[in-house]
Amino acid sequence: MEGHSSSKSIQLLLVDDDKTTRRLLGFVLERLGYHVTEAQSAKEARAHIHTLGFDHFDLVVSDYWMPGQNGLELLKYISVEDPTLSVMLMTSDGERQILENLIQINGCGFLQKPIKRDTLRARVADAVAQTRRRRHLQATESEANTLGENQRILQHKQLTGEWSNIEFTFTSKSQASGDFVSVIPLQSGEKVLLISDASGHELSSALQSNYFHGLARGMLKYGASLPQVFQHFNDILLHEWNDEDLVGHSLAALALSFDRDKQLLSFINAGAPQPYLSQSDGFAAPIGNAQGFAPLGWFEDPFFQSQIKLQPGYVCAWTDGLSDLAENTEVDPLALADRLLNKRLNSSSLLSNARDDIAVIRVTPPCTPIDFQPMIPLVSLDIPGDQADRIDEIQAYCEKSIRIVAPEIDSSYLADLLLCLREALLNALTHGCRSQRDLAASLRLSRSHDFSKIAIQIRDQGQGHSFDWEAHAATAAEELIPEHRGLIMMHSIPSRIDLSDRGASVFMEFEREANLNWAN
Repeated sequence: MEGHSSSKSIQLLLVDDDKTTRRLLGFVLERLGYHVTEAQSAKEARAHIHTLGFDHFDLVVSDYWMPGQNGLELLKYISVEDPTLSVMLMTSDGERQILENLIQINGCGFLQKPIKRDTLRARVADAVAQTRRRRHLQATESEANTLGENQRILQHKQLTGEWSNIEFTFTSKSQASGDFVSVIPLQSGEKVLLISDASGHELSSALQSNYFHGLARGMLKYGASLPQVFQHFNDILLHEWNDEDLVGHSLAALALSFDRDKQLLSFINAGAPQPYLSQSDGFAAPIGNAQGFAPLGWFEDPFFQSQIKLQPGYVCAWTDGLSDLAENTEVDPLALADRLLNKRLNSSSLLSNARDDIAVIRVTPPCTPIDFQPMIPLVSLDIPGDQADRIDEIQAYCEKSIRIVAPEIDSSYLADLLLCLREALLNALTHGCRSQRDLAASLRLSRSHDFSKIAIQIRDQGQGHSFDWEAHAATAAEELIPEHRGLIMMHSIPSRIDLSDRGASVFMEFEREANLNWAN
C-alpha cells in the first residue's frame, strides 16, 4: 500500500456516473490508503451523506457532468450544509473554463482529465488537510464561543451577586477573552477583587486566565494568602508551562482586598496598570508603584504589594487594553473608563479602535454609605514644574477627556472651565513650583453623577504665599493694574472657589444644568 498507514481512517466519497472510471479511480485511491465510498449520481451521494453524516467524510471527489444533478450542484449543496468539507471536481479542458469562476464557492479544487497519479495523490492529500484544518478551526471557534459566553454570564452573575455597587464592562477582540475579573469572598468577611490579563488573544489565553481565577478561589478558600496564590501561579508558569529560555505564557494580575472592619485596601500588582483610588470629591490618585512590576511568568520575584487606608469614594481598575486605547485617543484613562461604563452612551465606534481586550471595574469601597454618591474621577495628572510650555497640550488633553464623557457639553461652559484650569495650572507651575523639575503640580478633575458639577483641584509642592485677591481686584479696577488678572478672573467665573495651604491648593467647582442622558 502506497499511502500512510493513518490514511485508512480517511474517508472519501467518490461520485461518477461512469462505472469503469469510478471503479478504476476508486482502486487507485484505495491503493493510496484511503477508504472510498462510491456513488453513481449526485442523488446517491446525498443519500450516503444523509445516512453517514457530513463528518464521516474528509473529501468528496465528483465528476462534473452527470445525469440529473451535476457536480457543481452537488458542490453548492455541500457548501451550504457543511462548508468545512472539501470538494474536488473532475473536469475536461472545456469544462474547466466554465468552472474557473465558480471554484471559490467552497475553496473547491479540481482534477483535470486525464488524471495523473502523482497529481491525484498530491491534490487529494491537500484537500483532506484543508477539510481537517477547517474542522479544527470550527471546533476551536465553537469552544471559544462557548467559553466566551460562559465568561460573560459567569462574570456578570458573579460580580453583581457578590458586590451590588460594582460597575464593570468588558470588550473582547475574539470570542473568548484573556481578560477576566472575579470577586472572591473570604471567610474573614473580606472581599477580593481579582483582575487578570493573559498574554495573547488565543483560546489558550482565555483558558490560562480562567485557570488562574479558579486556582485563586480554591487556594483562598482553604486558607492560603493572596501572596501565596500569586507566587504559586508564578512558579507554575516559570517551571511547568514555560521553557527555560522562553517566556511562552505570562499573566498580568491585580488583586484588591477590601477589609471593612479595618478600613484597609490591600493590593498586589504583577504587571497590571496601576489602579486609582478617589475620595468623596472624586479626585483620584494612582496606588502602588509607578514603576510597575513584570507579569507573572517572567521572574522569580514577580509582584508588588502594599496597603492603603480606605475612605468613601471609588476604586477604579482596568486592563492594559484601556490604557492603550486612552493613549491613542489622547484622553485620560479615568475619563475613558467612565465613558465605557456609561450604558447610556454608545461606545461601539470608540471601541472599534481598540487593539486589545478591555476590562474595566469601578467600585465603591465597603466604607461608602449606601445612599452616598461620591464624585466620579475624570482626570489625574502629575506635571513636573518645568513643563509650563506644555500648557496647550495639557488643556487639549483635559478638553478631550471631558468631551468623551459629555459629548454635547455646552461650549461656553467648557471654555470658562478650561480658561480657569489653564490659569491655575500655569500659576502652580511657574510660581508654586518656580519652574523647577524636582517640584510638581497635581491636576485632578471629577464630575457629579448627574453632570451638574465638574470640579477641579490643582495643588503644587511650593510653599504658597498670602495674597488678598479681593483687595487687589478692587485696586486693579480703580487703577487699571494689569498684574494677576488671571487670578482675579479665576475668582469670578467658578460657582465656587477655595484656596488653602497659602494658595498652594486651589479647588474650583463649575455648576451647570443636570443632564441625565449622560449619567451612568
